[in-house]
Amino acid sequence: MKMMRDRIDQELASFLDSKVNGSIDPAVRNIVQLIRTFTLSGGKRLRPIFTVMGYSLFSRPDSRIYRAALSTEISQTYFLIQDDIMDQSLVRRGRPTFHIDVHNILYSGQEGLQRQSESIAIIASDLADSYCHQVLLTSGFSSDLLVKADQELTSIFETTGHGQLIDVNSSVVDDFHIRDLIRVHLWKTARYTIEGPLIIGAILSGTGRKIHKLSHFGYSLGLAFQLHDDYLGLFGDEKTLGKSVKSDINEGKKTLLILKAIENSDESDARFLREILKSGHVSDPEFERVKRIVEQSGSLEYSLSFSGKLAENAKKYIREQEGDQETKRFLEWLADFIIKRDR
Repeated sequence: MKMMRDRIDQELASFLDSKVNGSIDPAVRNIVQLIRTFTLSGGKRLRPIFTVMGYSLFSRPDSRIYRAALSTEISQTYFLIQDDIMDQSLVRRGRPTFHIDVHNILYSGQEGLQRQSESIAIIASDLADSYCHQVLLTSGFSSDLLVKADQELTSIFETTGHGQLIDVNSSVVDDFHIRDLIRVHLWKTARYTIEGPLIIGAILSGTGRKIHKLSHFGYSLGLAFQLHDDYLGLFGDEKTLGKSVKSDINEGKKTLLILKAIENSDESDARFLREILKSGHVSDPEFERVKRIVEQSGSLEYSLSFSGKLAENAKKYIREQEGDQETKRFLEWLADFIIKRDR
C-alpha cells in the first residue's frame, strides 16, 4: 500500500506541477498552487488505490492506470473544498481549510473578506473538477474506454451531489431517520470513495467479466468506511485526525451513533442530544455527556458491530468476484484496515 501511495503521490505532484507551471496569470497561479498544496497535504490515497485495484483484478497495472486514478483523488479536493465552506470548518488534515488558506495567504486575514475567500475557493473547486476529467482523458487508454470511464466519473459526481443535498438538508429537518442516513452514506461516501473508483478501474481494464460483486463490495465497504469515520469523529484523537472531534456535533451532523442513541435513550437524554445538535457550539462537559449517552445507550456497540459485519460482507463479495487472486487478497486486507484505522 505504501508503494502504491508513493507512486500516486509522485504522479499527482507531476500533474499538479504542470497545472501550476501552465498558469500564466499570477492570480490564477497562486490559486492553482494552493490546490496543489491542499491536494498533496495528507490523505490516505484510498480512492486512486481502489481505482488501480479495480484495474488489477483484470489486467496488469501500468503507468496509464496510475495517471487515470488521479481523477478519483482530485475529486476529493473538489468535494472537500466545498464541504469545508458549507460546514464553515477551519481545519482539515491538521492545517487550515482551503477557504481559510485563501483568506490568510491572499488577503492576509483582512476583516470583511471572508466571503470573497469562499468565492475564490468555490472557483478553485471548479478547477479541481476540471482537472479530474483532464487527467483521466489524457491517460492514454483507447477512446471508447475513456468515454465509459468518464461517464462513470460524472455519474459518481451526480450521485454524490444527491447524497450531499440530503445530508445538508438533514441538519434542519426533524423527520430524518436511520434509513435516510444509510441512503446518504451509500450515495455520498460509498459511491465516490470505494465503489465508483473500483468500477472506473474495472472499466479501463476492458474486462468483459461481470463486476456486480465488485460493486457490492464497494457499497458494503464504503458504508463501513463512513460509520468508522463517524466513530473517529466522536471518539478519535484530535492530533491524529487533524481536526476537532467536536466538529461533527457542532455542525449538527446526524450520524448513526447519534440517531441510535436518541432512539435508545430516555426522553431527557434524547432531548439533550436533539438540542445539542442545534446549538452549534458544544462545551467540553456537554461533549463528554454526548459520548457517555452514546456509550450507555448501546449505540456505540451497535455501530461498531454494524461496520464490522459490513466489512465481513464486503470480503465475502470480493471472494466471489472473478479476478486476480492477489488483488482480491489485498482488497480483503483493505477491508480490515478501513474499520481499524485511527484517522
